[in-house]
Amino acid sequence: MALTPQRGSSSGLSRPELWLLLWAAAWRLGATACPALCTCTGTTVDCHGTGLQAIPKNIPRNTERLELNGNNITRIHKNDFAGLKQLRVLQLMENQIGAVERGAFDDMKELERLDLSENFLQAVPRKAFRGATDLKNLQLDKNRISCIEEGAFRALRGLEVLTLNNNNITTIPVSSFNHMPKLRTFRLHSNHLFCDCHLAWLSQWLRQRPTIGLFTQCSGPASLRGLNVAEVQKGEFSCSGQGEAAGAPACTLSSGSCPAMCSCSSGIVDCRGKGLTAIPANLPETMTEIRLELNGIKSIPPGAFSPYRKLRRIDLSNNQIAEIAPDAFQGLRSLNSLVLYGNKITDLPRGVFGGLYTLQLLLLNANKINCIRPDAFQDL
Repeated sequence: MALTPQRGSSSGLSRPELWLLLWAAAWRLGATACPALCTCTGTTVDCHGTGLQAIPKNIPRNTERLELNGNNITRIHKNDFAGLKQLRVLQLMENQIGAVERGAFDDMKELERLDLSENFLQAVPRKAFRGATDLKNLQLDKNRISCIEEGAFRALRGLEVLTLNNNNITTIPVSSFNHMPKLRTFRLHSNHLFCDCHLAWLSQWLRQRPTIGLFTQCSGPASLRGLNVAEVQKGEFSCSGQGEAAGAPACTLSSGSCPAMCSCSSGIVDCRGKGLTAIPANLPETMTEIRLELNGIKSIPPGAFSPYRKLRRIDLSNNQIAEIAPDAFQGLRSLNSLVLYGNKITDLPRGVFGGLYTLQLLLLNANKINCIRPDAFQDL
């Protein structure tokens, strides 16, 4: 038997009151519902190691701690954490995150700890952490970061811990860390720091803080390789030719720049035999050819070449590549040559060559491929 609320009845609810009650109940449900595959205890949501490929949509709004580590998440979208205004701890390590959209942390005014270590990040763009103004602990270790844009950490004035170990960083914009008076733990070891005149500021900054940044070493030039940056004297940070007058090499994600260890000319980016272990980030958007052969690159992360729509040739031969993301070459409508021979590829993900309609040359010999899907080459 259906009960119909009587308008104005003392024993029933009016229609507006009923809708208000239903809305409140729905809001409470949304605030306390637990995403599938996750466990929720109090204000902690634990989704670690559940095979997630994206951020769950129905995370309770009162969540203070969110564990998403050990999954297969590839991208953080702008609205993935919208409404999580009480979040204090966000664990995203050990995923496959290759990009974080600007504005993803806009609602996180209470966030204190963010761990993005062991992912596929290649760059830290300007205002990357906009909104997370109360962040105290930021961990970015074991990514593939080669570009830190000027102003990337500017909003993080309360930061106490910043770790950037095991990345591909060659240079850092002047005074990137000067606005962090509370910084007590700073790690930058196991990178590819090129100690020329543009990095002299970092040596002075480290000497003024002798208890942090230990084992931050130069990888080049050859005369300084292996030396602690803090121990290199000002006069030893030199630039050849017009390098000093021209200023530090730009790391501007909107247009890209030539990696410090590579040479760039006439649309060709030549990084052959440079000891690279990952594909450099922030490459020139106008490049038509990239030479990455004879390095130690182990994987091709999601969207690795997607920003470079003018690419016609990619050479990744004779590396250590064992894994290719399905969307690694997405959007390359002008690509006509893709060289992948001499690697350790065992599987071609579904759709990895999708949309490469202009491809004329594809070399996959000297790999360890044991199975090819029937539709692997359907767009070629």
